[in-house]
Amino acid sequence: MRTLASAYILGLISWTLLEYLLHRFVFHRFRGLVGSFHLEHHAAPRNIKYLFVRPPYAIGVSALAIAAIWGITGNFIQTAGLMAGIWTGYLYYESVHYRIHFTSGEGRLIARQRRAHFRHHFHDARRCFGVTTPLWDYVFRTTSSA
Repeated sequence: MRTLASAYILGLISWTLLEYLLHRFVFHRFRGLVGSFHLEHHAAPRNIKYLFVRPPYAIGVSALAIAAIWGITGNFIQTAGLMAGIWTGYLYYESVHYRIHFTSGEGRLIARQRRAHFRHHFHDARRCFGVTTPLWDYVFRTTSSA
């Protein structure tokens, strides 16, 4: 990674994997780490109280990511670039998640994201963990079977 721009792009890509792993393993398997929050979201998907990630959790995950990236790179610019990409991906995730649950605007992309996410919510919570992209669902074979 030579530039801030390449670190930022790698951060965006890293976010998609982080989103998938957190959703699949932390929110669905290790619920003790996040309490019943995600279960409440599944039970009441249109309740905005359970839609957005709570700030203490986001801050904690960010702090762990910063520490890990700094430990690996030892470089402020690379750490800042990676985190800027991760945070951009996170903000995109929150906006997509809101649109999926609370708007009816039907662009091709949001319609695809809505179908996969609603399949996860209402048909099989063991599939379709990617909210912003299905990439890791394909890699880890958790795409929809329908």
